Amino acid sequence: MLTYSILDSIITNDFNWKVTLLCLFISAIYGLVLAFIYKLFKRKSGFSIDLPLSLIIMPVIVSIIVMVSRIIGMNSTQDRTTLAFTFAGILAITRFRSTQKDASDLIFVSSSIVLGFLNGLGFLFISFMTLFLIVLITIIVYLTGFDTPSQKEMSLKIIVPEDLNYDNLFDDLLDKYCHRWNMKSIKTTSFGTMFELSYIVILKDLKTQKQFIDDLRVRNGNLNISLSVRKFNTVVEK
Repeated sequence: MLTYSILDSIITNDFNWKVTLLCLFISAIYGLVLAFIYKLFKRKSGFSIDLPLSLIIMPVIVSIIVMVSRIIGMNSTQDRTTLAFTFAGILAITRFRSTQKDASDLIFVSSSIVLGFLNGLGFLFISFMTLFLIVLITIIVYLTGFDTPSQKEMSLKIIVPEDLNYDNLFDDLLDKYCHRWNMKSIKTTSFGTMFELSYIVILKDLKTQKQFIDDLRVRNGNLNISLSVRKFNTVVEK
C-alpha cells in the first residue's frame, strides 16, 4: 500500500493543469514574500528599484522552466540529468548576467531561484520550509542589526601635496585617536600633483572625529580629508 508523505512531490507523470497552476500561484506568493522581506531588509541602506519585481517574477519563470524540462525528460532515463542542467543553466545566467554588486542582492535572487525550482518539482512543503527559514533568518538579522557595520570602523583618505614627505607623518595622530589602524593604499591624484593615502581605522571615540580631522589638516596643508563608515567589516591590524 502506497503512502503519501508531505515531503513527496505533488506532481505525477500525468499532466494536471490544476496542480500546475497551484505550483505557479505558490511561486508567485513566495516571490511577493521575498520582495517584501528584501525591501524591509534593505530599507536603511537602499536597494535597486527593479529587484523586487525580479524577485516576484523569478520563481514563476523558474517553475515554468523546470516543469517544461521535466515534461521533456519525463519517462526518460535522462530525467535527472535534464533537471540538473536546467538548474545549473538558470544559476549561470543569473550569476553572469546580473548587475547586482551587493552580495545580499545575489542571495535573495538565488533564494527566489531555489524556491521556484522546488515548486516546479512539486515539493511544496520543502519550499515552504525553505522560505520560512529564509524569512526567519532575515528578520533575526534585521532586528539584531547583525549586518550593520561598526560606526567606529571607518575609511580615512588624506590628500597630501607631492612635495610633502608623508612617511610616518600621521602615525602619532592615528595612535592618539584610533584603537587600530592600517594603511590600505597610496595613489597619485590630480594628474600626479597630489598623493591620496587610504587608511582603515577604528576610532576610540566617535565624538573626536572633528578634532581628529582638524589635527590631520594641520599636517597635510589643509587639503581634502574624508572619513566615512566602512560598509564591509575588515580585520584591522597595526
